Amino acid sequence: MFFLIKDLSKKQWRKEIGFNLSLNEVKLRLFDLEAKRDRLKKLTKELLVYWSECFPRSSVPIYLTQVSDRSLTVLRWRRSKTHSNKASQVTLDEDTVQFFYRDDQRELLFKFESLRIDLNYKLAMVLYEIQRLQSFGDDTKNLVSLRNKIKV
Repeated sequence: MFFLIKDLSKKQWRKEIGFNLSLNEVKLRLFDLEAKRDRLKKLTKELLVYWSECFPRSSVPIYLTQVSDRSLTVLRWRRSKTHSNKASQVTLDEDTVQFFYRDDQRELLFKFESLRIDLNYKLAMVLYEIQRLQSFGDDTKNLVSLRNKIKV
């Protein structure tokens, strides 16, 4: 549907593009998301502790670690320095799984991988929405400030 911005009132514009968020709604949503993020980060830490308890670092060639970067993928597998020349990021594949000799260890490894994938997804979605809402709020405040300075 084509329309001209100048022909629409603010209310019509919001309805036309499906934009109904007020800054107060953004603040409330951010508050909820930040609480959810905190719960997910706590679960992440608990998963890392449980991994360490099940598989002490020198006992297996890989370990689960938390990475802080902009990729939003928080939990990753790393190759242990004790089992290779340097620590490096790895993917869980058939070769890696072969280092876990017992079936019960492999089953536990698969459960960790399933939880890692799930937590990474949920945390990434929450972190992304937080970033977008913060940007939305900042952009909206800047627009209002500019509009008030110009007195339109």
